[in-house]
Amino acid sequence: MRGHCYAVASGKGGVGKTTTAVNTATELAGRGYDVVVVDADLAMTNLGRVVGVDHEPTLHDVLAGDASLEAAIHDDGEFAVVPGTDDIGKIRDAEPAELRRVIKRLQTGFEVVIVDTGAGVDHETMVGCGLADDVVLVTTPDETALTDTKKSREMVETVDGNVLGVVVTRVPNAAAATSAADELGAELLGAVPEAPEVVGDEPVVTTAPDSVVAAAYGDIAERLTAAVDAAGTAAADEQAVGDD
Repeated sequence: MRGHCYAVASGKGGVGKTTTAVNTATELAGRGYDVVVVDADLAMTNLGRVVGVDHEPTLHDVLAGDASLEAAIHDDGEFAVVPGTDDIGKIRDAEPAELRRVIKRLQTGFEVVIVDTGAGVDHETMVGCGLADDVVLVTTPDETALTDTKKSREMVETVDGNVLGVVVTRVPNAAAATSAADELGAELLGAVPEAPEVVGDEPVVTTAPDSVVAAAYGDIAERLTAAVDAAGTAAADEQAVGDD
């Protein structure tokens, strides 16, 4: 069965895109799904640092044709990771168009593929969004972030990507999250409150499982689980019809 692919995207950096990808992956893995997260922010990679993985070869080596995808997968944690590199030479040599092959192959081995894209609307980001089954936008309620996220949504639509909804981070209250989602014209997948007491790069759902932030990511994972299960049911139904 083909795995479900989510692209996690944002209009600007620093809004919690990678944090959302990692915490959601942790939650989904904890619910029994076989998950892989891909660092497709090709120019500004940070997934490996966030999850504490220092692994080579990297996605950039695969995209440059210098390594196999299997060798680039780090799979001894709660979920698998395909990290990137900070090596400028390797960043230059990576071919974004090869992401299609990478993602398609990962979908044959994992139930959920989460693509942590770059911020903004550059070509590499839109490649990932166009390949995904669903795009999850991440923003803060700040007006500048919302303006940039609107541009991201518009660009996702130009590459025939499907925006599942938006995660609004650093919200002072539920009303701010609802207002932000309404302004974007997107379904609200989750509201992550401000929580200064929760610090560090490790997944909050692991380090502070009883926090309001962890609860918010749990709710987001629940929404994504429903989409994954619905897609799986649809695929099974199609297969049954074909068999008949």
